[in-house]
Amino acid sequence: MSSWSEDPRLRLLGSQTAGGVQEPAIQVLQRLDETEVSVTVSAEANDAGRVAVAAFVTMIARLVPRAVVYDPSGDGRLPNNWWQAASWADLLHRLTPVRPVTELPATRRISVGFGVVEPGCDVYVGGGDWNVVLADRPVSMEIGAIHGLGLHAAGCLAVSQVLIKVLADLGFPGVEVTGTVETNLIDHRLRLVNDQDLAVTDPAGEFEVGRSGFLGVGSVGTSAMALLATACSPVLNGSLPAAAWSAALEVTAVDKDVFDPDRNPYRYPALLGGETGKKATEMVKRLQQLGLTAEAHDTDVATWNTTKKEPGWHGVVISSVDTLSGRLDVADVLSKATLSAGVLGTELHVQWERFADGFGCPFCDFVRAEPPLTQAGVYSQVTGIPIPRVLALLQDGTVLEPSDVDMAIAAGRVPAPRRDALVSAPLSDLIRQAYAEAEMRSHADASADVANGDREVIAVASPQVSWFAGALIAAELVKHMLGLPTVDRRVDLDVAGLPAGIVRRPPADATGTCICHSGVRRRWYRTMYGDSAATEGGCA
Repeated sequence: MSSWSEDPRLRLLGSQTAGGVQEPAIQVLQRLDETEVSVTVSAEANDAGRVAVAAFVTMIARLVPRAVVYDPSGDGRLPNNWWQAASWADLLHRLTPVRPVTELPATRRISVGFGVVEPGCDVYVGGGDWNVVLADRPVSMEIGAIHGLGLHAAGCLAVSQVLIKVLADLGFPGVEVTGTVETNLIDHRLRLVNDQDLAVTDPAGEFEVGRSGFLGVGSVGTSAMALLATACSPVLNGSLPAAAWSAALEVTAVDKDVFDPDRNPYRYPALLGGETGKKATEMVKRLQQLGLTAEAHDTDVATWNTTKKEPGWHGVVISSVDTLSGRLDVADVLSKATLSAGVLGTELHVQWERFADGFGCPFCDFVRAEPPLTQAGVYSQVTGIPIPRVLALLQDGTVLEPSDVDMAIAAGRVPAPRRDALVSAPLSDLIRQAYAEAEMRSHADASADVANGDREVIAVASPQVSWFAGALIAAELVKHMLGLPTVDRRVDLDVAGLPAGIVRRPPADATGTCICHSGVRRRWYRTMYGDSAATEGGCA
């Protein structure tokens, strides 16, 4: 078992001391290292189902050192997949750079069955293209799934169920499934959908060109692109519908950052470890290899927006940008439609946005954010770094210097062994925030009087959060191309919780200060795309 201060599966948050937080972290790692997860694949699973199981394996193998796959079909083969693995053994081998290693013996075994109809597993996964099924009893997978996005979503929930069974008494948040939970990626209600629910809303019955601009290629962006390729690539999906989708799809990726092999892979299920290079370029190369039309822009959103050939964006912008200035840049693109995703811990949302139509635009949620100076004061108290330096660190692309981390150590905000891991990291790694991670608090801490927020917090890497967000985005884009009903307008959910999602329609900013109140921008939007009724629902 690796040192708690070095293991990439954990991150320490809040006001920690070198002597106070070691024991809880060691307990968490020991539980993970002593766990074996066995995965059983139904002999009836088709290609889409087997790829969804492979996605589960790529996530769970990052968290526990022992992952075993039982395949009654006998050959252990894998169909063409994003990770380019030919078999289950090959997949686990390819994951070696991101798999934990331990000398501890396995003392607990959690079994997960995909489409298994016989008793004997702890968690059961079912569903299909749009349906999501999770249970503590046998459930089947749907026959004839084409892309299996519903199965991918169910697999993400199953990863959380494993962590709940292993870590719940140590403070891991979540709800353990009892009975059978059924939901879907069409309307997110607690029901299964059928062919009648999938009536195409486009009377012409033609595919809309899937012009998709990914603004931000982080853990959510890479997951969404990998799942979109899983559904649409003629190399990964040999179905006739996929051939039509690939012909309609045009992908643009915008991101100035590079992959960090020491940090990214543990919450990036699309990565195998060791990836380097510009995020946008590397992802686009992969999409092109898979027969998709794609182009990369290794720059920030603002620069891309001012240098592209024409104003606006006649398609869908997919935004996973989570900074104030970044979201303003996304809104300023004036895309015909924007699909925004946000992640905090195990909670996430996906939301369709237009501009000045009575509902929230890409920047409305950020207008009411606290003033930067007030925010900097809070961050200064949490990290021990002076306000002027915090303000500098809040700028896009700025990272922690050795002197910044030394100040946090001197203030007792972070243990000294974490120094090397935090140098060159973003400020968010020092403040009480978690991205695609589950914040764990011991039951004693949770019930104690912590008026000053002075409790010890451990964040466990949760790759299933990014993959679930990616599944939602890919599902919305496929529905958008097909003319199927898209979510109206926002779905909020907790990947560690049950039931799954709540759909709502956030109104536009009422203060009058958001840029969607700008008369100039409103006129430009109408000129480029025509009038949009203020009461229109969805964005299909």
